Amino acid sequence: MFDYLNQNATKATLGFGGMRLPDDAETTKMVDAFLDAGYNYFDTAYIYEGSEEKFKRTLTTRHNRDKFVVADKLPPWEVKNHTDCERILKEQLKRIGLDYFDYYLVHSLDDSREKSVDEQGLFEWCYEQKRKGFVKHVGFSFHGTTPYLERLLQKYPDAEFVQLQLNYIDVLRGPAKQWQDLANKYNKPIIVMEPVKGGSLAKLPEAAEKLFKDYNPNRSIASWAMQYVGNLKGATCILGGMSNLEHMHDNIKTYEDLKPLTDEEMKLIEAVLNEMAKISQVPCTACKYCHANCPVNIDIASCFSLHNDLKRAGDNNWNVKMMYSTLGNGHRAGDCIDCEACLSHCPQHINIPDELKTVAKAFK
Repeated sequence: MFDYLNQNATKATLGFGGMRLPDDAETTKMVDAFLDAGYNYFDTAYIYEGSEEKFKRTLTTRHNRDKFVVADKLPPWEVKNHTDCERILKEQLKRIGLDYFDYYLVHSLDDSREKSVDEQGLFEWCYEQKRKGFVKHVGFSFHGTTPYLERLLQKYPDAEFVQLQLNYIDVLRGPAKQWQDLANKYNKPIIVMEPVKGGSLAKLPEAAEKLFKDYNPNRSIASWAMQYVGNLKGATCILGGMSNLEHMHDNIKTYEDLKPLTDEEMKLIEAVLNEMAKISQVPCTACKYCHANCPVNIDIASCFSLHNDLKRAGDNNWNVKMMYSTLGNGHRAGDCIDCEACLSHCPQHINIPDELKTVAKAFK
């Protein structure tokens, strides 16, 4: 079984992210293909709607416990005290049909949660669950500023790993290289999330895609993103955001003989990034953390996704506009009431109300 806490591994292995799962029949095929290929890390979370239950039906009740490892997460925003923590953990174990989790994370930490996480002793509570045997390893997922990441690593040295959003946009054009460097500095193995940035690196602007296809027409666009993060220093597991069997097979193909990118290929990615910079996009990963906090039930993730599609489509946009119209009255960008309830829940720190105004204008 792969050692996910081996920070000195020469290359990362593939993990199965459970945020965007399809129906049970497709998920079952994906689970079996993943295990058959020799991989075993499954990631879910309390707030991934239906994910824990779906893994119970497709994974934990169908395969021996020694054939897989599962990571789940404690959502700080759902917690007021340790009684809440205990209730959530019991519910998670029941939902997924397990007696313990192999990996357990304090979920989606950013600067706005620093005070509450410290005061509520969430890490200390997680360490206690490890002593009791309900979890095997404790870590955290992170979406905050670089200084806060370093404070976390200093304050909670017993955290065994960190889950970071790393992809070639966030590393080469954003702050993620600093996060990677800090994790390496404090000897924390990295579980990589959003390697394809919520799917946005699987479908690029036409000019950017052409660069990849001219170089190698037989590769998927997403495979470039998956290969890039698989060779980052300190990365031990890459959570592929796979939502169908085709994605699964493509990622398995990339990781069965994972090679570092050559200097020429890195220059190619830089050229792709330069093309992408010409088209402004909303950096939404469709995590939908904001949805539950919208009092008027706007389908925020779909609004942003369709807006990005509109930017890429150019004049051939009739289908995108039709899809936007199907969101229905009350669920479109123009229905935003500017209450800002969504802002503190966005891991990407998007100014959601402002971006919704842009989307509404684009589809007017």
